[in-house]
Amino acid sequence: MSVKQHIFEQPLNERIRICMRVETLMSRFHYFLTLKGGWSAYSALLALLELTALLERGDLKQELLKELERQNSSLRLLASHEQVDAAKLDLLLSKQKSSIDRILKLDGRLGEHLKRIDFLLAIKQRTSIPGGNCDFDLPELRFWLNQNHQHRESDLRRWAAPYIEIESVIHLILNTIRDSASPQRVVAENGFFQQALDPGQSNQILRVGIVADFKIYPEISAGKHRYSIRFLNPMPIDNVPSQIKDDIPFMLSRCSL
Repeated sequence: MSVKQHIFEQPLNERIRICMRVETLMSRFHYFLTLKGGWSAYSALLALLELTALLERGDLKQELLKELERQNSSLRLLASHEQVDAAKLDLLLSKQKSSIDRILKLDGRLGEHLKRIDFLLAIKQRTSIPGGNCDFDLPELRFWLNQNHQHRESDLRRWAAPYIEIESVIHLILNTIRDSASPQRVVAENGFFQQALDPGQSNQILRVGIVADFKIYPEISAGKHRYSIRFLNPMPIDNVPSQIKDDIPFMLSRCSL
C-alpha cells in the first residue's frame, strides 16, 4: 500500500514558471466553474482576469512553441535507444506535433479578445480597490451574477476558450517534464538539503515528495548552479514557521528533459 505524499514543485526557469502559473489559474477556474453559486462564478471570472494580466507580460504562444520544439528534438534522440518504448514515444511525439498545430491556429495574442469587452474591463479596473466591485459600483456585475448557472457558465466558457486550448498544451509540456525523472529517496540532515545543478543540463523542475503525516513543508531556493531545500514546521499556522532540526527523508525528482 503506497504512502500518501504531498508534492511540492519548484520551476527552474522562467518559461516553466509561467506555464505552472497558467496551470494553477486554470485549475482555480475549473474548480469554481463547476460550483453553482453566483460568487463561485465571480471567482472563476477573477481567475480569467488574473490569467489575462499574467499573459500581458510576454508572448506565451511563442514560448510554448519553443518548448514543444525543444522537447521534440530531445525526445527524437531517444528513438535509437533499445530501452525506449517506441510506441509510447511515437504517441508522445504525435501529441506534440498536434499541440504545435493547435497553437498555430490560434489567432492574435492571447487575452486580446477579453480586452474588447467593456464589462470585463470595468471589473478588472476595480479589482485593486478593496470592495471595489460592490453592487453600487458595478450594477452590471450584479445583473450577471443574478443570471442562472447555465447562462454564467456559457459566458465563462466562451471567454476562456483560447485559454482552455493552451491549457491542454501546457499539461502535455509539464507532464512530459515531470515524467522524465524518477523520484529518489534522500535525507535532509537537520532539516536542510543542498545539491549542485549541472548548468550543462536543461534543468526544468524540482519535485519534492513528503509523507503527508509529517505536517511540514519545504522552502526551496534554486539558482543556476545549485539549489537548497529547508523544511519548516508551520504549526500553529499563525506563528512564524521554524526549521525542523530532525533528519527528514523525502522523495526528490530532478526533472531535466
